[in-house]
Amino acid sequence: MADIISHKVLVAEDNAVVRKGLTNFLTKWGYIPVEAANGDLAISILENELDVRLAILDWNLPGLNGLQICQRLRMRPQMPYVYIIMFSARKSNEEKVLALEGGADDYLIKPCKPSELRARIGVGRRIIETALSSSFPVAK
Repeated sequence: MADIISHKVLVAEDNAVVRKGLTNFLTKWGYIPVEAANGDLAISILENELDVRLAILDWNLPGLNGLQICQRLRMRPQMPYVYIIMFSARKSNEEKVLALEGGADDYLIKPCKPSELRARIGVGRRIIETALSSSFPVAK
């Protein structure tokens, strides 16, 4: 499929080592990582850099947490849709459900295999590109 969306992916993670690992993989896979070490910077990027349509959010960010970012984005339907992968060490089914019901599109438990992360980012990219290229109106 032709490149319809930007290759930019927000990586919002407060652990510098984990963030660096994620950005290294994303770069290797042809994406352009945009880094945020806290939730306040992450929401600012998502609200101002409208070509960032994919995001990997840690739940436990300083400032706004990942769940709060999801909820805030979903309350603003006039903004371009951002496909959000919640990336967290929280493992309970209740927390996964809370994240998905709070606006996340996917949920990955840390640590995860790079191949799984790559596949899930690919799913998000495909969904956004399909929605943008569709001649049918996208439901909100």
